[in-house]
Amino acid sequence: MPADELLRVVLVRRGTVRPTEFRLRPGETGLSVFRSTPDVSPDAIVSAVRAARKQGELGTAAISASVFRALGLRIVPTPGGTPDPAVNACHVEARPSWWRRLVLRARGRAVHDWFNERVTPELARAARLSE
Repeated sequence: MPADELLRVVLVRRGTVRPTEFRLRPGETGLSVFRSTPDVSPDAIVSAVRAARKQGELGTAAISASVFRALGLRIVPTPGGTPDPAVNACHVEARPSWWRRLVLRARGRAVHDWFNERVTPELARAARLSE
């Protein structure tokens, strides 16, 4: 897997991933993803996220980091919430820039609304299920 890919743990339904897997909830400012590294496999990431209580038929969707950058998102290292320290070390969030957040706030628009309308469909199109 290329090192410039980011992995999102998603619920797989009938072999496909729905755009809802790339949405932000109210109050969130970034999408939780994991850097692809040779030291941590996609299966290890899924296992760690499952241990952190995400349920269902889980898999990973890979998206090139260049897609995130083209959408104006920054990749910010953040603490992971899984019981696996190696997986947590790979955790990042894809967030709009501080400038975008400022403009949205000035317009009275929530970050999650903007993200879900503009970014989510593009990420869903670019995502491919990891094997």
